[in-house]
Amino acid sequence: MTNKIKEITSYFKSAVASQVNKKIEFKEGNYCYFSFDELNNGKISEAIFKNLARTSTVNKENKEKESINVIIVAKTIKTIFDYQEKKNSNFEDLIGIYYVPAILKNDGTLHYVEKKFPWIPREFLQPMCEPILSMGHYKDYDNYMSESTGRIHKIRKWKDYIDFVRDIYENVTKAKFEEYNLVGTELDSNIYIIKDGTIDATKSILKLYDNIIDKYEKSKLYENFISLDFNETLPLIQNEIVEMNRHCGQMSGEYPLSSSQRECINHFTNMADGEILAVNGPPGTGKTTLLQSIVANMYVERALKRGKAPIIVASSTNNQAVTNIIESFGKINVIGYQNLEERWIEGVNSFATYFPSLKKEVNAKIKGYHYTNSNGKNFISEIETEDNISKSKDKLLKSCSKYFSDNFSDLDVCEEKIHILLCEVDLIRTNFLALFNKFKAYGLNDKNMEEYLVTLKDEMKFSEEKVHLDLLRIEAWRMHFKKMPLSYKLLKLFKSYRRRIETKNRMFIESGETFLDEYMSLDEIEEKYSYIIKDLKIKQGEVQRIYKEIEHIQDKYGENLSRLKELKIDIFKGNKKKTPVNLEQINESMDETLRYVEFWLSVHYYECRWTKGEDLVTGKQKGTTYESVLYKLYNRLSMITPCLVMTFYQLPKNFLAYEKGNNYYLYNYIDLLIVDEAGQVSPEIAACSFTLAKKAVVVGDIYQIEPVWSVSSALDKSLAKEEGVIQSKEGCEKLFEVGINSSSSSVMKVASKSCKYMKFGDRGLFLSEHRRCYDEIISYCNDLVYKRKLEPMRGKGVNDKKYKLKKLPQMGYKQVKTEYSSKKGSSRYNKKEAIEIVNWINKNFQMIKDAYPMENINELLGVITPFKAQVNCIVNEIKMQIAGDIKKNISVGTVHTFQGAERRIIIISTVYGENDDCHFIDKNESILNVAVSRAKDSFLVFGDINGLNNDKNSASGLLKEYIKSNEI
Repeated sequence: MTNKIKEITSYFKSAVASQVNKKIEFKEGNYCYFSFDELNNGKISEAIFKNLARTSTVNKENKEKESINVIIVAKTIKTIFDYQEKKNSNFEDLIGIYYVPAILKNDGTLHYVEKKFPWIPREFLQPMCEPILSMGHYKDYDNYMSESTGRIHKIRKWKDYIDFVRDIYENVTKAKFEEYNLVGTELDSNIYIIKDGTIDATKSILKLYDNIIDKYEKSKLYENFISLDFNETLPLIQNEIVEMNRHCGQMSGEYPLSSSQRECINHFTNMADGEILAVNGPPGTGKTTLLQSIVANMYVERALKRGKAPIIVASSTNNQAVTNIIESFGKINVIGYQNLEERWIEGVNSFATYFPSLKKEVNAKIKGYHYTNSNGKNFISEIETEDNISKSKDKLLKSCSKYFSDNFSDLDVCEEKIHILLCEVDLIRTNFLALFNKFKAYGLNDKNMEEYLVTLKDEMKFSEEKVHLDLLRIEAWRMHFKKMPLSYKLLKLFKSYRRRIETKNRMFIESGETFLDEYMSLDEIEEKYSYIIKDLKIKQGEVQRIYKEIEHIQDKYGENLSRLKELKIDIFKGNKKKTPVNLEQINESMDETLRYVEFWLSVHYYECRWTKGEDLVTGKQKGTTYESVLYKLYNRLSMITPCLVMTFYQLPKNFLAYEKGNNYYLYNYIDLLIVDEAGQVSPEIAACSFTLAKKAVVVGDIYQIEPVWSVSSALDKSLAKEEGVIQSKEGCEKLFEVGINSSSSSVMKVASKSCKYMKFGDRGLFLSEHRRCYDEIISYCNDLVYKRKLEPMRGKGVNDKKYKLKKLPQMGYKQVKTEYSSKKGSSRYNKKEAIEIVNWINKNFQMIKDAYPMENINELLGVITPFKAQVNCIVNEIKMQIAGDIKKNISVGTVHTFQGAERRIIIISTVYGENDDCHFIDKNESILNVAVSRAKDSFLVFGDINGLNNDKNSASGLLKEYIKSNEI
């Protein structure tokens, strides 16, 4: 490991570690407070227990134990006001600087909680580049904790614990625990207490970083990711025959890929190990289809070679993003290829398996996902039973027999039969492409083979007729000269007779004989015609040659079509189409047909291998994480669900093997790592997982919601300097430029730096065809952030005769006059808006439901707002005013919770009154970009339109411009 790799790895590890012991934002939550004496005594009011317990998500457990886990904020910066203005403006309200985990019992007594220790947020400890408040040095804290191991084990009662709490604080800060002043900053005299909602989700990430530092195994992908240099760019790969041949699998056969999706596939199939392909995917541009296509292509490619199924892992940081992938891989619409599009084994109904945390398993079960872990529990253990494998064998034999109209009793025969057919279909696909590539050389892209052959026939017929007419014309010239008086011929040397001959010739020349002159002799005229006839015959021969070649191409095309007909595969999907016109058209047809068929044949090929027991884990090996067992487990799982889905918090632990008393990671094991919603993933969280993979496709949108950075800019710079990544504060500019930082970057930004391609002047490829929203809606986003690079494909709503809600504009508003919004903590709400929204829903929901009779009710209407307090306000109004099942089918949430979702109609509650400053909306364009792009048919603003900015260059000002003429 080079020094630079170690430094950056240590820096990322420190950035993750600093998030474990971070400051907690509790000003919006349910908190209580008590006195310093009560803290010392370990006894507070029983009413505090009741207050905090009411908000617990594990009430049953709390009732049984009669206690809850809490965090005591022992030291908080006091907010000082001077004439109603905050004086200590460097700090937000209620900023805790010293946290003490504890257990609170229902009698109000406080108790020590094992394996949790007091902490000071890293951003308040030296070294710091931009100190706001320095409480001491981080090494003093670390050293004290290291030296206190023996003391920690002896803690039995509250007095022991509070003495320990006091000693940590005093040792680090050099100040007395009882004092309310620290280095000139006044502290609050209250002790605050909140319910402990902290989960140490980063443990597995930290362990992997430790292992990389101690036992680094060379990873081209990881080194590419953490490099501080921009990769050199290469020209974009064109959509030529070689790329078309490499694209062999499609998971969906409903539609062909768009041009930009195909461009991404072509670049993906050219990837080498260590490469990162960055794909900028704005909303509604088919990211899901692209990911499915990538997975399907790798899967088919391996099946054709009889290889092991590829290990493909799709990941992100939030569960919304990963469950979106899970759901999309479980909803493949069939298009009618007999029983080919059914699973031929029992217990499997998706192409993805979810690896959730323990906390998320209940929801995964409710949703019906296939979910498991590296110990092979749940889904794996359910399908790997002898009974299920036996049933799968029976089902597979019956299904295979039905598809091939034969009677199979042997899985080996089925496997061979399926693989032979897979290879044959693949050969036919490449034959089609090769034939049309030859056809392309003739340069008639507007005609198909049949039309072209007719044209060639006409040309040959015309040529034959022309030769015949020319021969007749020569004969006419002969007769012309023969009829000429003998005296003219004998005396032609005399000028007067020569002129008479020329006059007669001039009168005999036809309009089409511009190549003749009146002074020519018969021999000269015959010579001229001989050359013309020669050229005609040469051209005729060339046309005949082309005709035979095209006829040969057509015959070969017909032979392949006939073979497909025998195989009951219709590349025209039931439509009586003519032959495709060109190479691009047949390539699109392959997406909907042969590539799709190849995917399903690959599915059944691997189902055979799985059912036969390839790499089956048996006996005592079950439930273990030996390397050989993990290889078997993941091979079997990838055969039947080719996409393994997990968050970056779960990923490292799922590729951690155990052997001979040691844990070690499966470096460079994952064939492809897919990062979805990469614009929301902070680099330090994901970077270590890149060591486990060979190559990566990173999909995201920098104009969607940013990551929630847990590291401040000041701390980030301090950590980078501390680990030697930079030598000075100025050195941070390079890190920020390439995205290698933990306070303002994303995996999408880093991937763009690492990608070898550029589109529209930006690094990475770009999905440009937008199909979700009406043009009137997505045009707002196009103007706001995408610089008109999006291509609206759906059309305008005003021109759509199928749009039934004519009274609702595509972009409109309902004026709710308000002077000021209300504040709750640092959040805002507007009850008047909430009431107006709920009233409108009550009046119009049935109309909306009737307009979309074939769609799920819960996908019709969503209410978005920038503020959590307003979400609660709207939800409360819905509970009070809306009856029946309607309220269950209306989604209400912040912009963050709606990312990745879509609804027919989106209502946004802006909250701000006319006299408020809508700073929060305008400071981050992604808020309105995400909100607007969720709406397929109509986006409605509920609020005071005068509270929006008047500057058209701002997000809210542009929105005002779009909606101002469409009041509802």
